[in-house]
Amino acid sequence: MSSQKPSAPIQSSLLSITQTAVGCAVGLLLAGKIGRPAQKATAASLLGIGALLALPSVVNAVVQAVSGPGSVRGERRRLDSIRTDSGFSGDADIY
Repeated sequence: MSSQKPSAPIQSSLLSITQTAVGCAVGLLLAGKIGRPAQKATAASLLGIGALLALPSVVNAVVQAVSGPGSVRGERRRLDSIRTDSGFSGDADIY
């Protein structure tokens, strides 16, 4: 059995899946106890809240895919920063 720690994206994905499963379970348990109009309103509001809470993770995944370390754009940005940035500020005295 491997003792490696899962990477951050895997951990956040597992956390999201776990939260979704718990939310679905609670929803199924409460579904029969409230009236139909209240079910629809609750479902719509929970869906909206879930989408808003998931939005940062989705945006982060897209940003990492587009300009992360493994992408062409990310590598180009890194090389450009290496080439143009000497590590010293413009007003530093370099001897």
